[in-house]
Amino acid sequence: MALAYLLLFFVFEVSKSHAFTQGVNKMLSGDINPVSIGASVAISIFLIKEFLEAYRKSKARSRKVKALKAIISEEIEINYWAWIQIETLVNKVKEFPRTTDYKISTSTSGVERFEFIHIDGSFGGGSLPPVTEKIFNKLIIDIAELDKVFYEKAISYSKSIADLKHLRNGAYDFIHETQLGDHYTDGFADYALDELPPIYTTMSKFYEICTGEELTKHRMR
Repeated sequence: MALAYLLLFFVFEVSKSHAFTQGVNKMLSGDINPVSIGASVAISIFLIKEFLEAYRKSKARSRKVKALKAIISEEIEINYWAWIQIETLVNKVKEFPRTTDYKISTSTSGVERFEFIHIDGSFGGGSLPPVTEKIFNKLIIDIAELDKVFYEKAISYSKSIADLKHLRNGAYDFIHETQLGDHYTDGFADYALDELPPIYTTMSKFYEICTGEELTKHRMR
């Protein structure tokens, strides 16, 4: 339907042109060479073909951008789960007494967890998933070629993910088994709680570009 409308608009615009009207008048009066008519028809057919090809490429580009956004949105949801777990960890550091010990362990399958042990022997913990950019890094060149606004938002998202990785690394440096002392652990927790909200905001804006929705959904893998 849209294509038919565009073709009709194209024909209408051509028919309004002075050259077209003049040509029709000459043809009706017999003052125009049949060769010129053939050339005009050939040019019109060429222009229509070019228009249809441009339309086809535009639709193909739109489909590719849509597919890229769908794929990347899933990776954003995975990283949002990492964001949630890092926030959970630093909030527990702020909540629990300084006598609490923290440890990051790795299971035989490679899954990392943070654990806390209270002085009374009680304990708990949660997962510490990695921050990933594998899919994003593979597709960033395609994004740059296809959509300028999408690319600009993607670069901002990439910077926020680098910041999230930095915070996750900080969990090892400043919380893991509290090797550097309580004041380092407290300082890191305060720093992380300041940095996490803007990271989420950037992630959510990029997710909204991809899906049209605010980032509220996460996935574990």
